[in-house]
Amino acid sequence: MQKFLVGGAVRDMMMGVEPKDKDYVVVGSTPEEMLADGFSQVGADFPVFLHPETGDEYALARREKKTGTGYLGFTSEFGIDVTLEDDLFRRDLSINSMAMTSNGEMVDPFNGSTDLQDKVLRHTSEAFQEDPVRVLRLARFRARFGSDWKVAQKTKELVHSMAKSGVLDELTPERVWKELSRALMEKHPRLFFDTLLECDALHVLFPEVYRLKTALESHRWHPEGDAYEHTMLVITQAAAFECDLGIMLACLTHDFGKGITPRDQLPKHYGHDVKGVPVVEKFCNRLTVPSKMRDSAMSACRYHMYMHKLDTINPKTFVKMFDDMGAKNDPDKVNVLYWVGVCDERGRLGSENNDVSNLQRLVDIWKAVQSVQFADVFPNGETNVNKIKEGLFRAKVQAVSKVA
Repeated sequence: MQKFLVGGAVRDMMMGVEPKDKDYVVVGSTPEEMLADGFSQVGADFPVFLHPETGDEYALARREKKTGTGYLGFTSEFGIDVTLEDDLFRRDLSINSMAMTSNGEMVDPFNGSTDLQDKVLRHTSEAFQEDPVRVLRLARFRARFGSDWKVAQKTKELVHSMAKSGVLDELTPERVWKELSRALMEKHPRLFFDTLLECDALHVLFPEVYRLKTALESHRWHPEGDAYEHTMLVITQAAAFECDLGIMLACLTHDFGKGITPRDQLPKHYGHDVKGVPVVEKFCNRLTVPSKMRDSAMSACRYHMYMHKLDTINPKTFVKMFDDMGAKNDPDKVNVLYWVGVCDERGRLGSENNDVSNLQRLVDIWKAVQSVQFADVFPNGETNVNKIKEGLFRAKVQAVSKVA
C-alpha cells in the first residue's frame, strides 16, 4: 500500500498557499484493507475513506471510462493494479495532476510543475473532454489566479470542439450555478467569462452574457464600448468591494436588457431596465438560482437607472419603487440596489474612482420610509384596508420629502 497527497493540495503547497483540504490517493490496496486499518468508508459511487484521526479523505486509485452523459456518466475501475499515473491521468488540469509522497517527493507525469511555473492552464489528457464541468473549472481557476495566467492553445481548441459538438449541453443547471456562484466570488470574476469567450464557449453556457458583446454603447457614457465590457468592469468593482454573492449576481445581470436591444436602435438602449427584468428572471430560473437572489437581481435590473437620477425623482416615485420591490419584506433588496448603483457608476472606463457619495441618498430615503409606523399614522387604530394603504402612502411621501 502506498499513499500520496494529490491534486489541489499539492498545487497550493507549490504556490506557497496553505491547503484548505488535503486529499490522498491510495495505490495497491482494497476496501477491505482500508477498513481493517481503521478507515471509515463514505463514498457510495467509489471507495473514499476517512482517516480515523485526521478526517482527511483517502480514495483508492481508479481508472474511469465514459459510459453515458453528464457528470455521473462514468464507470470506475479499482484494483491493486491501478497505478498512480492511471489516477492522475483522469484529472482535469496538469497543475491538479501532481502527487507527493510522504517524504515530500514529487510525482509529476504530466509536467504540472512546469505549467505552474509558466502560469499555464492545460488539460491533463484527452479525458478532459469527457466531463463538461471541467470547462467551468478551467475558467474558474483563471478567475482565481489572475490575468497573468493563460490557457494553453490546445486546451482552447479542445473546449471549442466540446462547445461545438454539444458536450456542454450535458451540464445540469445546478452544476452550472454552483460553478458560476463560486466564480463570482473569486478575486478576478471577469476572467471566468473572458476565458469562456476566448474558448468560444460563452455563447453556449451564458448566452445572456454573450449577447452583451454586440450591445454597442454610446461612447459619451460608456467609453469602454459595449455592454459586455461595461458589465465586466462592474463586477470587477463589486469584487474589489468584496460584495456578497447576491450583489455580484445583480451586478452581472443588471444590464441584460441591453442584450436584446434591436440593432437599429444601437447605441441607445431604450427601456433596457424594464425589458431586462424577464431576461434576468429566465436566466435565474434556468440556472436554479435561489429565489431571494433572483428577486433582488430582478429589482436591481428594474431600478438601477434610478441610481443615476436620485436628485430628480419625486417622493411619490420613491415610495412606489420600494413598494414594487417588496422592500418591506426584504430590505436587503435596497442594499443590493445601492451596491449595483455604486459599481455601475464606477464600472465605466475612466470612472473607476468617481465620487459616489450622492448614492447614499437612496439609503437615507429608505430609512425615512422605514420610519413611518402604523401607530403614528393611525393613533386611534384603523381597519379599513384602503384607508390604511392611502394613509401610510401619504405618510411615507411626507417622510421622503423631508430628506434633503
